[in-house]
Amino acid sequence: MSPRLLALALVLAACGGGAVTTTTTAVTTTQAAVEAPEAVLLSYDLEPGTSFQYEVSLSQNIVMSSEGDPSVTGDEEAPGEAELQMTATATFTYAVADGPEPGTYRITITGEFGDLEVSGTVDGEPVDPTDIPEFAALDPVETTVVVDEKGNVVPDDQDAAGVFGGDMDPLGGMATLGAGAESFFGPPLPDDEVTVGDTWTETVETPVPFGGDPVTTTIEGRVTGAEVVDGAEVFVIETTTSTTQIEFDLSEFFIGFFEAFLPEDATEEEKAEIAALTEAMKFLFTVDPSVATSTTWFDPITGVVYQGEVSSSIRLTMDVAMPDEVSGELVEFNMDMTLDQELGLRYLGGGAGA
Repeated sequence: MSPRLLALALVLAACGGGAVTTTTTAVTTTQAAVEAPEAVLLSYDLEPGTSFQYEVSLSQNIVMSSEGDPSVTGDEEAPGEAELQMTATATFTYAVADGPEPGTYRITITGEFGDLEVSGTVDGEPVDPTDIPEFAALDPVETTVVVDEKGNVVPDDQDAAGVFGGDMDPLGGMATLGAGAESFFGPPLPDDEVTVGDTWTETVETPVPFGGDPVTTTIEGRVTGAEVVDGAEVFVIETTTSTTQIEFDLSEFFIGFFEAFLPEDATEEEKAEIAALTEAMKFLFTVDPSVATSTTWFDPITGVVYQGEVSSSIRLTMDVAMPDEVSGELVEFNMDMTLDQELGLRYLGGGAGA
């Protein structure tokens, strides 16, 4: 199994995959229901120079199929059929800095993974455990998102250049493809005061590179109750996040690259060959529309997310046709992957009040 494709699956989950709010599963805390408090304004505890740390848990089921030559994507091999069950733990650090505009904050998110366990089959054979160390040795995942105190994502040109990890690696770029509300540690909060029973809706549009249609994410939140978690009175916020299809084609970039190297004195025959080649080129990524549900335990006084849980499912396809570097012949590769997951985090400490 290609470590790069394994990395794609786990990184997508760590960053949300589709549009999911970053929340968590198994947590050992003391909880007790309390009476509904008065309505209050909600905002996150964001102070430049501080950082939060969370323990993240992942549980995934991945079903994948592919055909063609994976070398066109930079991989030497890819399974024809694979079904994997994956669990992992990670520590995520959210470092807060001043954002580009007053009232905004640049959050640098670093995830270090460990305790990775993978089972399942690849092309009908059990997963080889010797593949795991190579994957587990990957560098920590890092991404950046700009938000306001409500957790709304703010477009930032500085981060736009990093959509593909700085080296135009299309698989590495998938790590930040879904960067948006799901890359923060909680859902966008309402502008008005809320208490138990209140609802709100946020809609976020995220531009897609290379001319793709913007991605629309709709977040519906509701305060369903109030509890005491380790002595802190928190709101229980249920969130449903719906994301439209994500699609973009890198072929326009590569076509421009080929045309730039076409000699000025090229013959009509050479121009026709290039035109025929570029017409058939494609490097298309698609993530189907998705829905995620989550629960967040949020302290309205300190502005801290203590814990949560999220369930989501995404389907990713890749459709590639590119010329071979040596022969110039068109090489094709297709991949279809479905990922069902439980993802979450537990607050370890940090923030202005730490």
